[in-house]
Amino acid sequence: MRLLNLGACVLALVVVACGGETVTVDPQEAGTLQMPLSSTAADGKVYRLVGATFNITGTQTVTVTDTAADTVQVTLQTGGYSIELASGWTMERADAPGTPVPATLLSPNPLPFFVKKGETTQVRFLFKLPGDGTADVGIHVDSGGWFAGTLQFDSLDGDYGPMNPYYELVGTSVPFVISFESFTVTRDSWDRMSHMETGPVTIQFGGAPSEQLQRVAANLKGKPFFFSLRAEPTGRLFFYGSSLYSPEGDLHLEILSSFESFPGVVDGDGYPVFEPFAFEAGARIRGSSSGVWALADVDVSP
Repeated sequence: MRLLNLGACVLALVVVACGGETVTVDPQEAGTLQMPLSSTAADGKVYRLVGATFNITGTQTVTVTDTAADTVQVTLQTGGYSIELASGWTMERADAPGTPVPATLLSPNPLPFFVKKGETTQVRFLFKLPGDGTADVGIHVDSGGWFAGTLQFDSLDGDYGPMNPYYELVGTSVPFVISFESFTVTRDSWDRMSHMETGPVTIQFGGAPSEQLQRVAANLKGKPFFFSLRAEPTGRLFFYGSSLYSPEGDLHLEILSSFESFPGVVDGDGYPVFEPFAFEAGARIRGSSSGVWALADVDVSP
């Protein structure tokens, strides 16, 4: 698509979006949303999201229905947006078109994102593929697990008032997911604890677009995640605090120890087994001088 700049005049670029809807975009203040819809797994299998409809709301409202191409691109005015994946999609393997693969949407839906002037923003929806791992739109397939739930932000930590970069989050409830491709498990015989260290993680936050949460997710992407489970004599489990840390961005995401024990699975030696479980705990996101506290309601699927 060719853009013309005639002297000091700013031309309005009229774009026919993928669903046939006509939207007006100022080329001087535009960016691009990009959504690759296929990916190759580690075993060489290619997966594709088929029949998807994306509803984009924010500075503009656009519906994307033509997702036949391998990559969808939409030109949008700069600003904050949310994108919703509507029902009716299927996941397929490229070598078996027309045959759906069972898949569960993992990401918060809708997902917030920001479009910046002259830049390309890529949005990814994560899915779980039973037996084959996870995929995202810009699809990537792996064999790991996830933490997913809701953060209810209730108070500031450190600097108080509007100067705290997390000020806008207080009083909001934000869905989140922490996805990882691999993990290692060690055991502590002294107190019957199982410890997990994940491989590199991907973090996504839902809710209203938040530049601060986008920064947190970007800085913590690719970092390992640590947490532990301890078994009681009754067989119930305790979750022991987990953390993600980015020294480059000076950012921590902590999910603290569970408030109460919860039902779980132990092996024949009495050690906790990393099967799906759910718990509630305190949580905190913090930098060097400011942060925010939250109540975390979490489901875990290792």
